[in-house]
Amino acid sequence: MRKKLLEYRNIAAQFNTIEGQTNTLNDIDLTIYEGMSLGIVGESGCGKSVTARLPIRLLPEPMFKVTNGDVIYHHNGEPFEVLKAKQNGKEINKIRGKEISMIFQEPMSSLSPIHTVGSQMIELIMQHTDMDKTEAKEHAIHMLERARVPRARDVYDDYTFQLSGGMRQRVMIAMGVSCSPRLLFADEPTTALDVTIQAQILGLIKDIQREQNMALVLITHDLAVVANMVEEIAVFYLGYIVEQGTTDQILKSPKHPYTKALIASIPTLHTNESLKPIKGSIPDPYSKITGCPFWMRCDKVTAKCREEVPPFVTHENEHKVRCFEA
Repeated sequence: MRKKLLEYRNIAAQFNTIEGQTNTLNDIDLTIYEGMSLGIVGESGCGKSVTARLPIRLLPEPMFKVTNGDVIYHHNGEPFEVLKAKQNGKEINKIRGKEISMIFQEPMSSLSPIHTVGSQMIELIMQHTDMDKTEAKEHAIHMLERARVPRARDVYDDYTFQLSGGMRQRVMIAMGVSCSPRLLFADEPTTALDVTIQAQILGLIKDIQREQNMALVLITHDLAVVANMVEEIAVFYLGYIVEQGTTDQILKSPKHPYTKALIASIPTLHTNESLKPIKGSIPDPYSKITGCPFWMRCDKVTAKCREEVPPFVTHENEHKVRCFEA
């Protein structure tokens, strides 16, 4: 039986800004198990990155506020209520970077340009381990080598602005896994990289996940990216999970109209058919929508869809869908 690692229990959250309140997360009910790989997929602004940052409290509180639910991290056999801890308190700092780590979308905004790669890595390693500076340096170089960084000892002394985009992303991966986390969030880790480098980075993340038997949550807007990377997929739309199941269920037997539209919009080499973009656009995050969040873009919309939010229903083989017509 799989052991639970992280649970989102009916989470609702919002940002309070000058423009108003956003529809950020709604009724997020999600469980991540030890060693599993999960893809979180959806368009920009649907709540993917917020979901990833919530367990390690990397959100601008009090502008960001959780209005309902709990996040439970299972630590040494004991449930830890993440949202009840101080944002930068000792309890969260012990978990952040050590047990739950993250690879960010753009390394240049996450890595310091005025400190060397090595100084940033050993600070993290020494914070979460008992290694001294010499041991931390050797461990950092070893992790750079594992992340397939050429000339790892030289790169250790480089500044991040001296490195290419692909190299910076490898440094981020080396940092992310240097303390052997139990769970790694990879938030759009191949954005702005060319296709060849993308494949290398994704393959590297998958290899390290297997080697360290850590859980992986891969966040992307592209279903094609997760096809060979994860065992389960959760499809997000406007702060809701609208469908969740195994990778085969989602890609071969999608039930939600949004998931079907995402798949239909993926270009292939073996068809002469034109692309089928999803009609309309994602609503403004400040808009107050009644009913199903997708009804304005859906071909199967009914009066009930406009009035009520569909429940998240479990079908056969744990395939979950939020749709009245599924």
